Amino acid sequence: MEQLKTMSKQTEGKTSGYDKSLYRFNDLVYEQVRNSSLIAARHLERFNSQSLNYSDQSSSIDFVFQSGEQLLDGSNSCIQFDLTVTATGATKYGFGTGSAMNLFKTCILHSRAGDELDRISAANVYRCNRDLHESKTWFETAGSLMGYQNDDTATPHKVGTATFFQIPLDRILNVFGTGRLIPSQMISGARLQMDIEKAAKRLFKFDAVATDVSFTLSNVRMVCCLSRPTDDTARTLEKQAAANSLEFSWEGVYTQKRAATSEINEQVSKSVARALRVRVVPLKDPANTSELFMTPHNVVYGDSQVRAGSLYMPQYRLSDDEIYHASLQAVDKLGKSVRFSKSQADAKGDVWVTSLESHNLINFAGQSLNNSRQLYLETQLLDVPPVSPATTGTPFAGEGFIFLDYLKTARCYLNSISIDQ
Repeated sequence: MEQLKTMSKQTEGKTSGYDKSLYRFNDLVYEQVRNSSLIAARHLERFNSQSLNYSDQSSSIDFVFQSGEQLLDGSNSCIQFDLTVTATGATKYGFGTGSAMNLFKTCILHSRAGDELDRISAANVYRCNRDLHESKTWFETAGSLMGYQNDDTATPHKVGTATFFQIPLDRILNVFGTGRLIPSQMISGARLQMDIEKAAKRLFKFDAVATDVSFTLSNVRMVCCLSRPTDDTARTLEKQAAANSLEFSWEGVYTQKRAATSEINEQVSKSVARALRVRVVPLKDPANTSELFMTPHNVVYGDSQVRAGSLYMPQYRLSDDEIYHASLQAVDKLGKSVRFSKSQADAKGDVWVTSLESHNLINFAGQSLNNSRQLYLETQLLDVPPVSPATTGTPFAGEGFIFLDYLKTARCYLNSISIDQ
């Protein structure tokens, strides 16, 4: 009784009507412990493609995201398949500097309502050359599952034998590589279309001269890392989507290609609010069937520069020796581990990357492009470097791919999606 009277006195004059010291009286907790996570469960789920088997004569592979109300972790999701390559005159094959992504030329993601969320044309060329700046550790782990080899001249896979490959979704489209969970309003019911490259002979490096090259894909499936939000989280997301929409941003890719003889003087015909960076990939003439279509080829640059309106980037013209440094700086890899050293890049082909970001501490602070402020790219190309200042070298003959990375934003409402770029 004395203890109860003391407790009663302690609570007198308190607006809350209780003494906080009694919360843990006799080690009992009199409050609800709230969940510290926004996610109630996380798991992997497998979905088959519309047809389990494909060949080089098939048009495309289609997947449908049957995720329901769950959120998708694109960085930890992937597609899997068994690849069988057949060829006459060869016993082993590899992908050169590329990977199993060599097989797919265009990748498109459509929403449930049919809106185009993301697209990369010449996805195999883009991926092969963008991954040149990944770390060596990545190539030994996730990259090896894709088919990347430490030595691009290696041919480790047997012709006529099914080989397992796994491609992360963030290597297919950049919308999956943001590191953020994709909301269900955006991904549920969406369709991923991956067009198959028809030039089968150009996709592989064989241990001998090969003819009658073909390939088949079997057991094609998609493994999704899905997260189910808590009831409070789902309710909050729905309220936000209904009132102001959910915003999801990523790097879109615009592809432009043209014939390249001795120079590229190209106007990039794309109007965007935030242009982030430009990649220039010179490739040999596709009629040369002795070369991989995806493999970057050695090229000597001269007087290379990008101009957006009246702004020059950089303020002076780059020479060939500066391309490697400028490219590493543009992708924030200067002083970090990358696949190709300077000597390897010179021997196997430089990929010229120029940053259009206006600030190095703020993401997506790119340049605006429109009809009155267009992007121009200028560079000289040589196939064989000059042996002396008096000679000019051999002009490059092939084609040049220009990839423009820019900001894309999806505004997700309850029943619709709006795309800004």
